[in-house]
Amino acid sequence: MARVHPGETVGSWMMKGVIDFLTSNANEAIFIRKNYVVKLIPMLNPDGVILGNYRTSLAGCDLNRRWLIPNEILHPEIYYAKKMILNFSKGREMALICDLHGHSGLHNIFMYGNRYEEDNFCCKVFPFILSKINKAFYFGNCSFKMQKFKLGCARINLFNELESPNIFTMEASFSGCKFVRFYSSRL
Repeated sequence: MARVHPGETVGSWMMKGVIDFLTSNANEAIFIRKNYVVKLIPMLNPDGVILGNYRTSLAGCDLNRRWLIPNEILHPEIYYAKKMILNFSKGREMALICDLHGHSGLHNIFMYGNRYEEDNFCCKVFPFILSKINKAFYFGNCSFKMQKFKLGCARINLFNELESPNIFTMEASFSGCKFVRFYSSRL
């Protein structure tokens, strides 16, 4: 899912990368298409995007805080996305759910995940693997906290309802990546 926050345009670029990869002839993409059903929501808040809003919908709501009990009239995008995800999960194991966002404070790409009290590592495996295969992904920025004020976001709400370790918010920096650290030298 991308663009629940309309001003986070990097979400669209990440989604374009996902679509380009999944429709490519890469061996991994072919494997995914043969073995998984992939559902993509390229723009979760089109009204907010059209209006030029930064975080809100046409109704003035932050849709990423409405996943707990979405209203069919005020938050139809979330209401129907959640309904589709929950219905789809009834007969299938959900391998991954990822909500694509932009971040204004940190560099690189990273994830917010969840945590099981019994197994603190199972929710960290996928982001750790990403950090090993992509130099733009920085595991050091990843966080696995489940703060109360974020209970209504997709990541935490779907984790609580589906009990799946691989539900994430992926953040890409508005400021780009830092691959090299620059040090000033004094002569």
